[in-house]
Amino acid sequence: MEYQQIAEILNDLSTINRERAKAYEEASFLNFIFNLELRGTFALLANQSRQNSFALRQYLEQFQYNHPSFKKPLPQLTFGDLYNHWKNMGVSFSGPNIYDMLKSSEQGEEAIQVIYSKAIDQLPAGDLHYLLETQLRGLHTSHSIVKSILNQPQKMPQKVRKSS
Repeated sequence: MEYQQIAEILNDLSTINRERAKAYEEASFLNFIFNLELRGTFALLANQSRQNSFALRQYLEQFQYNHPSFKKPLPQLTFGDLYNHWKNMGVSFSGPNIYDMLKSSEQGEEAIQVIYSKAIDQLPAGDLHYLLETQLRGLHTSHSIVKSILNQPQKMPQKVRKSS
């Protein structure tokens, strides 16, 4: 696989994870201040994406260092197929109430798993393949967490308001 293809996959996944982290951070400030469990869950999911993004960027930097013959890419001005597919899925991680926000988050978790699966299918076996499979397992767990909260509607407040 060419270096440019690997760089595109890593950049796309890193950007997707940063967007997911930002969406969950924003969601954590939208729910009732007394719903600390949900706020904490959103914060943990945001942190997971920040860690994923960091690991992907670190892998790319290490890959460049270990393969000095590869020409370093220009700064990324456009995105690749994975990111474009992500944007076309219309993932928002938001909603006018907690239930809709969680339904949107569930769809987002399903979408990011699809993107990761596509990325894994493009890669040969090796360290990067293993890294993405490990991150995908974590995303499966995140999806299960969001689903379990959705299945407990009595714990969800009905209105969303910004906390001060």
